Amino acid sequence: MFASGRLGVSFSHGRALGERPSDSEVALTRPHRSHRRWLAVAGALAVIAAALIVHIDDWTRDFVSYEAVIAADSGDSRLAPLVSDRPADDLALALRWAAFRIPDWELVGESTDGNTTLVLFVRTKRLLRLKDDIAIRIEDRGGRRVVTGESRSRLHIGDLGRNPRNLHRILTELRSVLEGADVPRESDRS
Repeated sequence: MFASGRLGVSFSHGRALGERPSDSEVALTRPHRSHRRWLAVAGALAVIAAALIVHIDDWTRDFVSYEAVIAADSGDSRLAPLVSDRPADDLALALRWAAFRIPDWELVGESTDGNTTLVLFVRTKRLLRLKDDIAIRIEDRGGRRVVTGESRSRLHIGDLGRNPRNLHRILTELRSVLEGADVPRESDRS
């Protein structure tokens, strides 16, 4: 039998209207500890799902692709090659400096072969310590240098947009360094 009390509808079980329920009756109306845990887990999963939805930039590629490229035909205007009149050595120094400014990036190698300078980085994700390999090429094409590159997840599953964001971030930092916002000094060379 139901009765209306101060807190809404409750079981009367022979109590007078307005009488407080016993502790055993209250325990029946509260969620059990295991239910509260499941509610906490469901809430955490909902927060994670919402964070993923917010971070996905391109629904057609982010679940299936594990790599991205800086190229004229990349399909993303943010990943267009950078063209500069500066010497390749200056661009390589600016690139190393730009990567130094980005947290969780590490320079792992640099080589020059003819007209191409290759600079290699590894980005380690903070949470799961997963790694992305980033290779940036500076190609000498006559009087100009063209900066292209690629970013690839070591786990060959969808990157949720992380690799295009890696490349966009390094291009943004490189442009900032080249525009003189934070130009490296000779004493900063490693």
